[in-house]
Amino acid sequence: MKADIPKTLYGKTVAVAVSGGEDSMALLHFCADNQAKFRIKTVALNVEHGIRGESSQKDSAFVKDYCFTHGIPLLEYRVDSLKKSKTDKISVEQAARALRYECFFDAIENKKCDAIFTAHHAADNLESVLLNLFRGTGIKGLVGIKNYGDKIYRPLLKVGKEEIAAYVKQNGLPFVNDETNFCDDYTRNFLRLNVIPKLKEVFPEAEKSILRLSETAKAEDEFLDSAAVAALLQEGKAYSIKIDTPRVILARAIVIALKNLGITYDYEKIHVDDVCALTEKKSGKSVDLPRGVKAIREYDKIVLYKGASDENKKKSLHFRVGTHALNGRNVNIESCGKVEADQLKAGLYADLDKIPQDAEIRQRKNGDRFTKFGGGTKSLSDYLTDKKIPKKDRDGLLIVASGSEVLAIAGVAISDKIKVDKNTQNIIRII
Repeated sequence: MKADIPKTLYGKTVAVAVSGGEDSMALLHFCADNQAKFRIKTVALNVEHGIRGESSQKDSAFVKDYCFTHGIPLLEYRVDSLKKSKTDKISVEQAARALRYECFFDAIENKKCDAIFTAHHAADNLESVLLNLFRGTGIKGLVGIKNYGDKIYRPLLKVGKEEIAAYVKQNGLPFVNDETNFCDDYTRNFLRLNVIPKLKEVFPEAEKSILRLSETAKAEDEFLDSAAVAALLQEGKAYSIKIDTPRVILARAIVIALKNLGITYDYEKIHVDDVCALTEKKSGKSVDLPRGVKAIREYDKIVLYKGASDENKKKSLHFRVGTHALNGRNVNIESCGKVEADQLKAGLYADLDKIPQDAEIRQRKNGDRFTKFGGGTKSLSDYLTDKKIPKKDRDGLLIVASGSEVLAIAGVAISDKIKVDKNTQNIIRII
């Protein structure tokens, strides 16, 4: 059996993720037996996922006993995949994988090892590609199982299952069987037990052929990802993409933005399609996405951002002179002495005595109206559109209002109704 150990890991400590199954036991033995050749230090890492009860605990105990007998250091983790599945509303398999990788990165970050080796092999890659294909994948799905740089690596990815089994037999290695591997109720196991054996009767080199396909797809996928990253511009906590970006790059850039905004599991192709469709809509049109993320067409670009949760917002503050903070925004209302005429034109100055007693500081609402400086009343929404204020920024603006009458938009404008005139005694500046 020939495992691929990258030279960048020579002289490093590698942790082999071991479940006790045939594949991981073969990889653990190979690494421990070839430590001098590859100049690596081998440790084992076992995660008890909390799924199969006593059976799973016995498998972990088997790994522990093997490592103790053979003098291999062991990193032990226990997680609750069922709890995470319910909390995050994802499948048990997704929860187990997420927690497993948390353990991997914990071991690396806490310097218990420099990299993780997993025992994924060519047959696993074949299963992954077929699963992705039947689910309607794009190029990304054809890439199959990937290495994560030199942090999480798959030394057996080009090794066939038969070769691994022969290695185990040759070296008399003990292993345990996860009984769920032989239950075809699981989609992957259905392929493994029913589809792939028939497939290999006709295409005996299927694993190698799919590996070649995966390598080609990987090169093309990386190229498209680099183009998508280049097309995605970060603007504070928002992400924008020009609407003339080619569709294949646009869709990828949207997915990258969604992940950066915290949507990892619960987006679907329809969400990406809905955002892409904004390229054909008028400026100001928007799409609501999972986890409070919004996408908005703003002139020649699409902007994705995460809106504030309504339940976490304070509704309003009573108007008064001073510095105020509301929902992450600040407004300073300060008293001024004499102000020159040219300053009045340049700054947001107002007549304090013209502001009603019921005035409040808040964010905008439907039905708000604004009388612009110099006269003319229109809806606040239309006014902000005229001023070309990006739609993603409008909900965050702080305003001074009496009922639905907007008297000032902090940092933008004041209403004609509170402007300073020759009779003004108390001047304030709204910043």
